[in-house]
Amino acid sequence: MIAIQRLLNGHLARDNGSRQLAVDGKMSTELLEAITSFQIAGDIAAIRPGRVEPGSPTLWMLNQRPDAFGYERRRMRLKMSLTMTEPQQSIEVFVFDAIMSSPGSQFGHAAIDIDGTTYSRAHTKYAKLGRDDYITSNLTRVKRDVVSLTLRVTRQEKAIIKAELDKRVAAQAPYDIAVNSCSTNVADVLEKVGILAHDPRFQLMPSSTKLVTPKELLIVLSRSDRLIKRTNYSKSK
Repeated sequence: MIAIQRLLNGHLARDNGSRQLAVDGKMSTELLEAITSFQIAGDIAAIRPGRVEPGSPTLWMLNQRPDAFGYERRRMRLKMSLTMTEPQQSIEVFVFDAIMSSPGSQFGHAAIDIDGTTYSRAHTKYAKLGRDDYITSNLTRVKRDVVSLTLRVTRQEKAIIKAELDKRVAAQAPYDIAVNSCSTNVADVLEKVGILAHDPRFQLMPSSTKLVTPKELLIVLSRSDRLIKRTNYSKSK
């Protein structure tokens, strides 16, 4: 090894700044022979004449193209992750406790909020309401406890949900406890973007064809991998 280092030093002194170790003179030939002897003595495959070859599997691997190590794939994944990085999008699902005296509310109530606009399928109409006023009214005037479930969605999923809700508000289809109730509407629009919103053990068909109660909606979404946070609001005493 000392002999190799001495020959390398001599080569650099003779050819300062050169990055080549080609066989172009006595010094380079001696260097190649010294490296060959060193490799043979260490039971390492000898180099081929004319080029200093990596003499170990590790060095050989380091001499490969980057894509041999998966760098290209990793770079593509990194590019994709950077491309997909955007401010986190979310929607809110509200589940309210029951009011025995209110038609259609004996099983509770559910609504969905997108960027401060709450869509609520009431017994009389499908309404769009301001989020804060709607929640405050239920807590203080109607005296209802409210659970808020914040769900993670993509920008595209949010747009699909909003468009579907706006379409339903415009249609104002008659209330139906089995297929057009507050919670069934919420479950239906969520499942249009692949968010499970009903108990699959008892329903083989999409939620839009069968009743989904607010309680069922609360249980399923509370266990969803889309859930960001759950907030409990208590009614005023």
